[in-house]
Amino acid sequence: MAEILARKISKLLSFIIIMYVVARALGNPELYVSHDLAYKVAEIISGDINAESVSDAYFYLDFISVLMITTPVYLIAIRLFLKLRRK
Repeated sequence: MAEILARKISKLLSFIIIMYVVARALGNPELYVSHDLAYKVAEIISGDINAESVSDAYFYLDFISVLMITTPVYLIAIRLFLKLRRK
């Protein structure tokens, strides 16, 4: 039981570390997210376009981007780790 919990915690920590590295590598979302897309998402989320809703939209788009990049990187890293462990 303790082994299973330790594995799950180590997998979660490795995912968080990879997520952190990806987020730092991407940088500021204003650099890679289109302003038009951010305004449209802000309007969809809050029904109004103001500074706070646009900032929220950038956050959500950044978070989704980081998750979409982190997931395949994590899966590849786990597969490589298992492949190296078997040899």
